[in-house]
Amino acid sequence: MDPRERRTTTARTARLGFLLIGNLAAIFFLFNQCGGEAQVPADPAQVSVKESAAASGELLLGVDSLPEGLDMGLAPDVALLETPEPAPAEFPHLDPELAARIEGHISAAVATAHKKTKGKANASNCMVALSVLDARGTQLVQRAAQNPMRPASNMKLVTSAAALLRLGREGSFNTRFEASGEVTGGVLQGDLIVRAGGDPFYDPLAEGLVQHLFDPLLQALQSAGIREIQGDIVLDEGNFADPAAAPGWPSADQYWQEHCALAAGFSANAGCLTAFVVPTQVGSRARAELRPDLGGLERSGTVKTGSSKSRLDIAIGATSSKATLRGSIPASPNSWSQRFSHPDPVGLFGSVLRKALVAGQLTLRGGLRRTRDVPAGRELYTLRTPIVTVLEPINAESNNSVADQLFFTLGHQASGAGNRIGGQAAAKRALEQLGVSAEGLIMADGSGLSRDNRVTAAQLTQLLHSVALEGGPIWSLYLGSLAVSGEKGSLERRMQKTPAEGRVYAKTGWINGTSALSGYVKTESGEMLCFSLLVNYPNLSGLNTSCWKPLGNKICAELAQWKSKRPRVK
Repeated sequence: MDPRERRTTTARTARLGFLLIGNLAAIFFLFNQCGGEAQVPADPAQVSVKESAAASGELLLGVDSLPEGLDMGLAPDVALLETPEPAPAEFPHLDPELAARIEGHISAAVATAHKKTKGKANASNCMVALSVLDARGTQLVQRAAQNPMRPASNMKLVTSAAALLRLGREGSFNTRFEASGEVTGGVLQGDLIVRAGGDPFYDPLAEGLVQHLFDPLLQALQSAGIREIQGDIVLDEGNFADPAAAPGWPSADQYWQEHCALAAGFSANAGCLTAFVVPTQVGSRARAELRPDLGGLERSGTVKTGSSKSRLDIAIGATSSKATLRGSIPASPNSWSQRFSHPDPVGLFGSVLRKALVAGQLTLRGGLRRTRDVPAGRELYTLRTPIVTVLEPINAESNNSVADQLFFTLGHQASGAGNRIGGQAAAKRALEQLGVSAEGLIMADGSGLSRDNRVTAAQLTQLLHSVALEGGPIWSLYLGSLAVSGEKGSLERRMQKTPAEGRVYAKTGWINGTSALSGYVKTESGEMLCFSLLVNYPNLSGLNTSCWKPLGNKICAELAQWKSKRPRVK
């Protein structure tokens, strides 16, 4: 078997959720009371499956749901808007009692890691950083908070905040279509030029189907009277980087998996193929599809339907020339699906676009060409996808490729370079715009998959607090994109039946040797805290589940029960 092919018996659950038009009363009450994640599987043979549930709606507001004159319930006298106060000089914490309890949890987690690894993980090589801010922006707890750390997927908090700040709440991925010649008798006498805009062309609810996302383009071409394209479809990648792994990514034997899907100026289905299988009669071939399109790859394998008591045993994977889908499926499930990386997102986009045009009754006479800096043609249509549509896939579901598509697009639009350098430059300017120091920030990618990324816990909490201070739709969209403890996204199954259930709005993160959890906690007394927990530890399997996730859960439970000792602001 090709080393990039793997087997999985994990059942697919429905992907639900988007930005819900939430509970305005909860937001208003909250602020007027204020005075994972499976990113890189531990076993590289196991395919990562991200599950989600419908959002509860609590604390989530839609863009257009703000009453006139109300800025997310934040009145001028609410404590969240006050100038941060420095911690007393004699100790680094505003609340040493809280810090002591949390330190006890940290010590216990490190002791567990020491025991499980027979001393390989210990207090000297398990680095735990923590920063907690109260609603005023004052430091409640800080532990190694200024140390640059690997953040894993917590880097997505920086990417998404920077995109909202630099591109605006109405920012969009813009894919421009131009004609290089005249339209005569319904025939475009020239090429259809497509200029890259970084759009992942991804619908998390469509099981790999993306053709419907091109419907506005087809309608525009129909309105222009175009029924045939005489020339080629020319994909101009502009200033976007070639699709490639970032420095510090996992080893190449993981590149076929969804979490390593590549980003580029063009993509479709966020750079992935979706294997979709429906059982038929026992002993017969199952209905097995690779969506949205093979994108130039040869298909290999078939899937048969086994008895209802048989084992789900399906192999998937892709190389530079072949996409594999083979095995067997029990007769009992209704369907099964799984995503995996396509080796060339640009080629995948081109193939999907051609398929969409043909389905729209257009005749294509030419081929497909990839190039850069094609002379301008006459604009036919610009397909715009709002960036707000990708925030929840990035932060709640932790889709790496979608995050990197946004990162490149941020660089393209805000820095003039749709690559890692442009994305980082734009992100640093966004932090500076928020008044957050960007010193020491390293963004090798926008997803956090790279081990070269660095950020401090203090930078993340300052970022979280500053975005909350922005208020309005930006704050609403940011908060609404996060996973919710016990309810939604990568936190759906965490902190259930604890004081933190339903009170934590955060981003999870994990790569080998790194565990992270950063976001907001709504305390039982109604105050909103910002926190960031970053753990860097030896690359030993099992510690994230047995030590660091439980540590994050316990810290969040402590924060959920925290009560301010300060007099309330009136």
